Parts: sequence; C-alpha cells; structure tokens
Amino acid sequence: MAALRFSLAQIEAFTSVAEEGNLTRAAKKLGKDRTTLSQLLEYLELDLGYSLFDRSTRPLALTDEGVRLYRQARLFLLEAQAFNRTAENIPQQITQRLVIAYDNFMPRGTLVKLTAKLAQHHILVDLLCQPREQCEAALERGEVNIGLYQAMNRAISDRFKWRATGSVELAAYAARGVFTSQTAVSMLTLASTRQLMPFIDLPTSMAQRLQVADSICRVNDLALLQPLLSAGACWALLPLHFGADHWPDIERLDTELGNAGLTHPLVALWLPGSPAQPAIDQLLRLIGEC
Repeated sequence: MAALRFSLAQIEAFTSVAEEGNLTRAAKKLGKDRTTLSQLLEYLELDLGYSLFDRSTRPLALTDEGVRLYRQARLFLLEAQAFNRTAENIPQQITQRLVIAYDNFMPRGTLVKLTAKLAQHHILVDLLCQPREQCEAALERGEVNIGLYQAMNRAISDRFKWRATGSVELAAYAARGVFTSQTAVSMLTLASTRQLMPFIDLPTSMAQRLQVADSICRVNDLALLQPLLSAGACWALLPLHFGADHWPDIERLDTELGNAGLTHPLVALWLPGSPAQPAIDQLLRLIGEC
C-alpha cells in the first residue's frame, strides 16, 4: 500500500478554500490563521505536483485538476467524519458483563428494572441468588462482581467497599381466619403461633430481630411459602416484594408491631480495583432509579 501524500488537515484546508474562495474566510471557518492555511495548501500542491487554484483570480478559482479533486475531497471528509463518530462511540458499544449476587431480601422488581437499564448501557448481567457468605467468597475469587444484600448490622471486611442502596419493607401475613381478633394482633399471639422463616442464612442478630414466635419453620424454597401459609396455623414476616398481598386467601396482618422495625436497609458490596469497576459504578448510579 502506497504511503499517503496528504493529511486530513490539508484536505480540510483545500475544501474550505474551494468553498469560500478566500483564504481569510476559510481560515476563520477552520479556526486557523491565514499563514497556516496557506502553507497547508502549498505543501499539498507540492506533494501532488500540480496546482489546485488559479491564484490570478479573485475569488480564488479551482483549476481543472482542482475541480476533479474537490469532489473526491468532499466525499473523503464525509467518510472521515463518519469514522470519527464511530471511533467516539466504540467504548459505549462494547458489551460488558456484570455478575450480580443477591438474596431473598433483594426486591425482584428492582433487579428486573436494573437489568433493563444496564442493558441500555451495553452491560449484560448474570443474576445469582446465593447467601451473602457465599457471595463474599465469590467476590474474593473474582467470580462475582457485586453483591446486593440486607445490611448485617456488623462491620464489613475492609477488603470490600460498600454503599447503601435503599431498604426493604416487611409485613406479617397469614391465611384468612388464622387470627380472628378484631383489633391488632398482639405480640403475645404472634409469639405463640408457629412462624415461617424464609431466611436460613441470617446472622444471629438479624435472625433474632425477625423471629417473633417461639416455634419456627425455616423454609428456603420460596415456592413452598404460599401453600404452607394457606394451610393455616402459621404466619410469616415477609418482604413486600414477595407479593403476598396478592396471594389467594392470604391476608396482611394488622399487628402491634405497626411499621416500626419492619424496614431494613440494603447495601451493595464489591471488591475495589475490579476490572468491572466502570460497570459497577454504572450500576450504583442506576439502582436509585429502580
């Protein structure tokens, strides 16, 4: 392939002078001084071996060679501009992949919206539901990029960075007719009725906060929650995003707890210096919109 005998700046100078018919106006259009523009033209003509302008005319007129070259020069500039746009957009077009770990506390609707928003930024995600302890080990191994979990009310390892991402609200549910009181269900009544616990990997402090009843049944298969509740003789403290308000024959209980203590913060945690940091930063910006 033969070496190029011209530069993009020379072609821009040539087309601008051809269109303006005047060095001064062309220089102003390109944001250059007149001397620089004149030199670009002179060097282009020297390299080509023929004149592009008849300098005896005012305004400057193209020579026959200049007329033929101008058409190609204009097409060349259009291609160069298209190339520039493509080059600028390449970083945004490269698809990245982000592995997100979460547990049952994380609202599924938030994850669905977050996945869609990240896709708009060319970030595809893998969603892994796993206990937080397993997530932290996977973060260390580089198998997971970021975890979305309930706050544990304990210090987070200094190996990780973290940020609050919102909160999850919980409420008490039971089959209709299990509690017949016309007033708010008392704590004593809840404590004496078997409680379903859909979380099995909670630290002791967290488990004690969510456990009200003396008798509990731990269930880590969410598909079993609805039929077990419907069977009666038990109740459960569930995140609102489980959608239990819409389960047949299940009702939300009015309890002495009210809403106090039923809102729990959520956090994101990740390993600093990850190659996926740009995608992680994008997730942290977008999650507040979900």
